[in-house]
Formats: sequence, C-alpha cells, structure tokens
Amino acid sequence: MARSPFTLPALRETRPRRIALPGAHIVALSFVLALAGLAGGGLIALKWQERSDLLQQPITRESTRETIASTITNLENEQADLKRGLIDARAQLEKLQAGSAQEKAQLGDLTAAINAERVTAGLVPLEGPGVVAIFQDSTAAVIPQNEDPNNYILHDYMLRDVLNTLWAGGAEAISMNGERVLSNTPLYCVGTTVIVNATRLSPPYEVHAIGNPDALEAGLRNSPQMRQFNERAQIYDLPISIQKVAKVQVAAYSGAVAMKYAHPGDSADEPAPTAAPATP
Repeated sequence: MARSPFTLPALRETRPRRIALPGAHIVALSFVLALAGLAGGGLIALKWQERSDLLQQPITRESTRETIASTITNLENEQADLKRGLIDARAQLEKLQAGSAQEKAQLGDLTAAINAERVTAGLVPLEGPGVVAIFQDSTAAVIPQNEDPNNYILHDYMLRDVLNTLWAGGAEAISMNGERVLSNTPLYCVGTTVIVNATRLSPPYEVHAIGNPDALEAGLRNSPQMRQFNERAQIYDLPISIQKVAKVQVAAYSGAVAMKYAHPGDSADEPAPTAAPATP
C-alpha cells in the first residue's frame, strides 16, 4: 500500500523533523498576506488623506464661520457694555462736579459771611481813610500853687469822650496805642495811666479812627461832647493833634472773645410774648 505524502512519520522515530507545506498552500497563504497588506495600506492611506483634508480645509467652513460670528457678537456685546458703563461714569462725574461746584459756591458764601462777621467783630486788621489824633498830659513845667494836679493829666472819662465822639461821627474802626477798641472794651484809670483791654497804656494816647475824615475831625474839634475837653486842654495846656490821613491802620482785636455768661438764645423754645391786658 503506497504512503500518502501527508502521512505523519512513525511514532517510534524520536528525532523531530521539519514539517513541509505543499506549494499550493504557500501560494495561497502568500496571496492572503498580500491582500491583507494591500488592505492595510489602503486603510492607512485613506486615514492619512482624511487627516490631510481636515488640516487643509479652509477657515470659511460653516463651523468656523459660526465660531467667528459668535466671537464677534460677544466682543460687540462687551463693547456695548463698556460704552454704557462709560456713559454712566461720565454722568456720575458730571453730577459730582455739579455738586462740588455748588458746594464750593456755598462754601464761598459762608466764608464771605464769616469774614464779614470777623470784620464787624474787630478780629481783622483794617485800613482806610480817617484821622489820627494824639492826646497828651500837660506840658506845663510848673503847676501853680493851690492848683489840683489832676487837672494837668488826662483821665479815662476824657478819653471815653474822644471815643464816643468818634463813634458818633461814623467811625468804623478805632484803636488806641495799638489796642483795638470794641463796643465792650473797658477803659479806666490806674494812677496816671489807663487800662484798655486789660493792657496798661500811658500817654501820649494815639487814637486811630477809620471813617469820613472830615466828619471825624469836625466832631473832635467842634462837637458839644468835646467842648469841655477842648476848653480844659486850652486852660491846662493839654496838647492835642488831629490829622486827616488817607490810609489809617487799625490793628485787630487780640484779646479774649469768649463769653462767660451770655450765650445764643433758642427763640424756637421760648414762648411768644403776650400783650399786657389793657387797663380800663
């Protein structure tokens, strides 16, 4: 019986032998491997082409246009928001500037009013036309016997006559030896000197007064209030000098301004005064 080419060798043979494949099977397997290689290569080429197409596609494709359009829309919205914010900020700035201008105007008015009150209160040095009057004790070398020496010196009441005459003549500011004289300024004698604003002053007494120079000079020389003073000055040789000056300097008040007992009243809490009943 003839042995088939595909018959396995006998089991008793212990040495391994190379298995040989027929030629037809080798050809078939080579063909299958070739087809698989072609198929794999084609698939790889197709994938690479698709990737190249994706990389080389223009930016005007639909999805890119939508992205660009969306980005532009967002930027336009942000720009619109910024413009609205800028308009609001400018409106607030204009409002603040208007308020600041109004506050500055009010502050200017208040400052002007305070300065006017300071001038009225005598807390500001002033200058203007007026008179400068100098009053001295007697220059007599010898006082006659049986004559009162007090007649040869200036006294507080004499100086008060001078000040009251100047106020009556329209003086707006007065000083004596550099001390500002106000409505409540005390003036009294201490020996042969006087005290003004708690300051001791000695002759000669130099009085500066701002006002109408002609009216002030006429009051000091010819007013009834100064008649006794002027007659006494002639009798007892009390030198008097009165000059009209184009620019008189009057110092500011430098004393204390605090009130000890007086204070502003609250008229809103005070009852309105009632008229007294008429008597029959």
